[in-house]
Amino acid sequence: MSRKKRKTKRRGKLWVRLGLILLDLLVLGLLILAIQSFYAMSRKKQEAGNFSWDHYQSVVHALGGMDGKTYLNCKEGFEYYYEQGARLFEVDLTQTADGVWVCRHDWEDCMEQWEGDGKKVLMSGDFKNTAIYGEYTPLTLEDLLRLLKKYPDAYVIIDCGGYESRNSKNTYSDFKAFAEIARAAGADSVMGQMIPEIYNTKMYDALEKVNHFPSYMYSLWQEYSVKKLKKIAEYCKETGIPTVTINREYWTEEIQEIFDEQGIRVFVYTVNDQAEAEKYLKAGAAGICTDTLLEEKTSS
Repeated sequence: MSRKKRKTKRRGKLWVRLGLILLDLLVLGLLILAIQSFYAMSRKKQEAGNFSWDHYQSVVHALGGMDGKTYLNCKEGFEYYYEQGARLFEVDLTQTADGVWVCRHDWEDCMEQWEGDGKKVLMSGDFKNTAIYGEYTPLTLEDLLRLLKKYPDAYVIIDCGGYESRNSKNTYSDFKAFAEIARAAGADSVMGQMIPEIYNTKMYDALEKVNHFPSYMYSLWQEYSVKKLKKIAEYCKETGIPTVTINREYWTEEIQEIFDEQGIRVFVYTVNDQAEAEKYLKAGAAGICTDTLLEEKTSS
C-alpha cells in the first residue's frame, strides 16, 4: 500500500472516530435531558400527591383576571398565573345547551361571545369557537383536564354552581361525569388535582363515593346565623374538611373566631386590593381568593 493511500486511510479512520465521539456526546446529552425531565416531572408529581393548605395563601379566582376583566375562566389566565408561580386555582363549571361541561360562571353575561346583553346558553361548538371578549381562549372541562395533566403540581377548586339546588344525587352524577370525561381524555390522574367546593352537608358523602379527593373547601356562599356557622364549623372538623371560604361582605372577626376554635382555615373572597388582603390575613384568615394578587404579595 502506497504512503498516500495509508495516509488517506488513517484520515478516514480519524473521521470515523470523531463521528463516533460526536454521536456518543449527542446520546449522552439526550440522556441527561431525559433524566432531568424525568426528575422534574417526578418532583411535580410528588408535590401533586401531597396537597396541603399550608402551602397556599391565595386562590386564583376563575383561573385569573386579565386586562381588568374577571370571570374569564380562560386558558391564558391559567397559563399566565401558573408562570407567575400560582398553583392553586378556582374554576366555574356549567353546561352548554347540548350538555357539554365548560369553564364558565353562567350564561348571563355574553362576554362578547354573542350579540346583545341578554342571557343565552350556547351550543358547545359556538362556545369553543368564539373567543371570550374577542381574545381569550374558552375552555371545556376536557380542555382544563388536559391542562392539569400537563401541569401536575397545579390544583383546581371546582365550583359547579347550583348552590340552592345542590343535593347528593346531582352532585354524585355531575362528578361521576367529570371522572368519565377525565378517563376519556386519558387524564384519570387529574382527579387527584381537583378540590370540590361544597355548599351543604349533603354533598360530601356523594363526593366521597366518586373519588377520594385531595381536599375539600366548604363555601359559605350566603349569610348564615351564628348558630348555623357553629354547626358548619363542627361539621367540618368532624368530617375533616379543613377549609371554608366566605364572601368578604359577610366576614367578621366573630365569624373568624368560630372557625379558628375548630381549627378550620378561612379564605375570604374575592379580594383584589393588597391592603384589604393584609387586613384579613392579620385578623387570622388563612388566605384569600383573588383575581389578580400574586402569592408572594399576599405572603409579604
